Amino acid sequence: MGEVDNLLTLIEDGSWHSLKQLSKKLDISREKIVALSKLLSETSIVEYKDQEDKVRLKHEWRQILESMDKKRGDGKATVGTIVLPPKKSLRIQDIQVTNLTDEELELDVRLINEKIEELAISILKSTRRT
Repeated sequence: MGEVDNLLTLIEDGSWHSLKQLSKKLDISREKIVALSKLLSETSIVEYKDQEDKVRLKHEWRQILESMDKKRGDGKATVGTIVLPPKKSLRIQDIQVTNLTDEELELDVRLINEKIEELAISILKSTRRT
């Protein structure tokens, strides 16, 4: 989904954009940018003019993205990774996180405007040899 997100970011102003220029900016093939444009057009997210080789974000989606940006504020996302050892705890903002397992856990954290927006937890792959 990264390419879709990047495409939507480039066209979020709602004006028409050349697929050739978008292909260069995103560093993906013309065929892929055409396929993404067609897919997003079929789902009514963008307007795609095949003959003119142009795409733009639909007005309704511009409004949705703008309202999401207002909710998040003007802050940039901050991301980080924390390794939580077995049977240990830590506090992130007002949240106590405790690892009750015998494995190290990896916590990937994304903050916007200093507020946790996303937390992903996975078991850290052991590099120990037995």
